[in-house]
Amino acid sequence: MRLPRLADEDWVSRSRRSEGTLLDAALRHGFQPRIAHVVAEWTARQGYVAAGLGVTPVPALAAEAVRPGIALVPVRDEAAAARAVYAATPRGPSLTPAGTAFPAALRTSAAAFSP
Repeated sequence: MRLPRLADEDWVSRSRRSEGTLLDAALRHGFQPRIAHVVAEWTARQGYVAAGLGVTPVPALAAEAVRPGIALVPVRDEAAAARAVYAATPRGPSLTPAGTAFPAALRTSAAAFSP
C-alpha cells in the first residue's frame, strides 16, 4: 500500500507534530496527517487502533508485538532513507563468541528486510 492512500484517516500519534516522527513520511508524500489522538504509550496507541479510533505507524521491530485485533498493512515509502544500524561492542583485541555472532545476526536480519 502506498502511504498517500491513508491521507484521509485519523491518526494516533505520540506527538501533535509529524516532523521528526514516523509520520514524517506523510509530509514527504505531500499530506499532513490528521492527528486525532495523542497517546504517549505504545500499548495505549494499540488500544486506540483496536477500538477503531485511528491508524498508527508501527516500526518493523515492533511489528511482532502487535496485539490481536490489529491488522498490519505494509506501507511503502520509496523516498525514505535507509536506516543505518550499528552494533556496540567493547573495545579490545577479541570479542566473546556471542560478541562475534551478534553483528553477523544483525546483517542476516537486515538482509531479510531489504527490498
